[in-house]
Amino acid sequence: MTLDSNLVDDLESAIGHYVTAVAVKLLAEGLPVKSIHAYGHYDDTTQQESDDVEGGIDFGSAFQQSVFPGGEAGLHWAGASGWCLFLIPNSGGGLYGGARWLGAGLLPSPERVAAFVSSAQLDARSAGSAERPFYRTPRENLPELLKRLEAFAPEDELREHDYEYRFRSLQGQAYRQRVIDALVSGEDAIVDLPIRRSELQAVLHLLDYAEAADSTTRGPEDFVAPVAADLTQRIGRDYGSVQAHQQALEHAQEVQRAIEEYRSRKELEEE
Repeated sequence: MTLDSNLVDDLESAIGHYVTAVAVKLLAEGLPVKSIHAYGHYDDTTQQESDDVEGGIDFGSAFQQSVFPGGEAGLHWAGASGWCLFLIPNSGGGLYGGARWLGAGLLPSPERVAAFVSSAQLDARSAGSAERPFYRTPRENLPELLKRLEAFAPEDELREHDYEYRFRSLQGQAYRQRVIDALVSGEDAIVDLPIRRSELQAVLHLLDYAEAADSTTRGPEDFVAPVAADLTQRIGRDYGSVQAHQQALEHAQEVQRAIEEYRSRKELEEE
């Protein structure tokens, strides 16, 4: 099949805006949506499990662990089959191996997808169906698919922007509102929270990073989940909880050892 570059770009943009519409609904439901992606290259033979267009939504690591402990979980939209929740164990496996399919048509409403995620939070392994549906033949009738996707074209103030910019803007607005809602909630009880001075400094560094998150270099994002988990599990407990809940400290020690080992190997190679 000869690729039409304009069709590829148009499909990716339309898929991106549809996925963004779903992500925004999930954000409104309070879910920790981390990122989205869209792919319009409908005949990419390098993709092992895909022979059509696709998109998806990624969540924060703490949410993934709550849904599927010991593995990776996220939302995937397949251009022939609609939405599924993929569940990939740490031992490995393909994208669709343990997937649970929504089965509500190729382009269900964002509200329907959000309801599917809610059911997955209760029991991921029984949400939807293990049987993959097919609503269209891969790589066929792509202009018709594009037309259907365009029904989800944005109508908000960001409609002139690409889907990636629109998602980042709406994601930022959602989290900003969550912060405001938390601060004005009236839940002003003072809690005891044992915390090391070093951990407090680490939290401040993470907040600084959040403000400067435009950086394309590797940052401390892998520390966010363990720091948050440690502090959350200590709330209202005694000082012994500092020793009981120290995932971030242990992770930092492991990372530091890996860095030192890498530097030692480099020095030996350079001698």
